[in-house]
Amino acid sequence: MKSLRLPWKVNIEFSSEDEDEFNNATLTSTFDKNQGYSDIGDPIMQCQHCGACMWYQERKRKHRNATTPKFELCCGDGRVQLPLLESPPPFLHHLLFDIKEKDSLNYQDNIRLYNMMFAFTSFGAKIDRSMNSGRGPPTIRIQGQPCHRIGSMLPLPGQFPKFAQLYIYDTEHEIQNRMEGIR
Repeated sequence: MKSLRLPWKVNIEFSSEDEDEFNNATLTSTFDKNQGYSDIGDPIMQCQHCGACMWYQERKRKHRNATTPKFELCCGDGRVQLPLLESPPPFLHHLLFDIKEKDSLNYQDNIRLYNMMFAFTSFGAKIDRSMNSGRGPPTIRIQGQPCHRIGSMLPLPGQFPKFAQLYIYDTEHEIQNRMEGIR
């Protein structure tokens, strides 16, 4: 078993015989609690291609000692170019960013519900929940291929319309049907 020592007291152990194969690598942390707070500063560098804020330590390997470093983590050193987002319409901008207004706070608190109400499909996948047994942020690991489920155009008898059915079935009661979908 080969071990690689990195800064910040993190060890990566390779249990594979082939050192280039990282599939069987395990990560163990030996953080010293007595060390205290560790701060690497603000990301003061900027990618020359996309303008992303970066830390100096994130520069490309071949530019380790460069005074004008190049970065790959953001845009692949200029190989990926995404257009800038357009400004949202004034009303949507108000709902998204005006945190002093009651309707804006309500919108921000319920934004996922609003998004779900207008969804035409449902996301489906076999989810492995074993990743969330310890501490740390929730993680989703999907096994196999994810899919989008699209139901029939009409609901089954006795069931409320959902997804695309909300736009086709019983348009007189459309708002009430959408509200039932989130309860």
